[in-house]
Amino acid sequence: MTTENKIALTYTGLIGGSMALLAIVFLLFAYFFMPKEAGAGAFSSLFGFLVAVLTAFVLVSSLLVYLISRRYSARMIERIDTAYQGEKAFVRNASHELNNPLTAIQGECEITLLKERTPEEYQAAVRRILHETKRIIHLTKQLLFLSRGNEEILRSFTESVQIAEFMMTFVSGRVHFSPDTFAYSVQANPHLLKIAIENILHNALKYSDPRPVDVRLRVNELEIEDYGIGIPPEELKNIFQPFFRASNTQGFAGYGVGLSLSIRVLQAYGAKVTVSSDLGKGTRVKIFFP
Repeated sequence: MTTENKIALTYTGLIGGSMALLAIVFLLFAYFFMPKEAGAGAFSSLFGFLVAVLTAFVLVSSLLVYLISRRYSARMIERIDTAYQGEKAFVRNASHELNNPLTAIQGECEITLLKERTPEEYQAAVRRILHETKRIIHLTKQLLFLSRGNEEILRSFTESVQIAEFMMTFVSGRVHFSPDTFAYSVQANPHLLKIAIENILHNALKYSDPRPVDVRLRVNELEIEDYGIGIPPEELKNIFQPFFRASNTQGFAGYGVGLSLSIRVLQAYGAKVTVSSDLGKGTRVKIFFP
């Protein structure tokens, strides 16, 4: 049952109970203020029966409304608490990830200022600071994109994107592309779609270096397969969560937000994403476009 149906059921109970209560008030008014005639005994018996039925109906309706409200209030509180805890985790992880490059910049500046250096050494220090600054900007953009959750942004400036032609732009020395069709297209923002695919390909290349990455297109199914370190099976269920990184990725740079961003974009365009993996053998990401 959907949330809307649950709310409708609750309000139906409330309205039904209110109507029954009004009916009882009407019957009481009729009993006390309408003139009694010869059939008063029969009227009184019928009235008593109706009052009993309506009273039972009100009591049962009230009990049902109470039980339903209590049940779904508890669920709503649980959902709010889960969302709150998720928000806290998001802020905590974001702060941690931003702190790393900022600490590197601070350390670079402090070391550089310890003594006079040659122009070449200053240039090298500035280049390292620039690199860390770019990392911060890139991460900040991804975090803003994830936190907004604005579907209007995702659906703006869309156009028909021919998938096979689009994927050809990613072909490089290690990326092998095998399309079965060149006719399939999808309605999407090409810039955001590129970010989504790029993140998945970047992970595949990073975790399988120096092995190749195979990309296959079968009508509306895009498959990206690498032959790298794989993902522990018990951790597969967590890979779409922001900031999650598998336990075997310790030696690789990254923030754990790229795949979450990709999923957000692809789902906005109606695509379904599945991931399967064999530890130590590789990972397969399948994207099913609508």
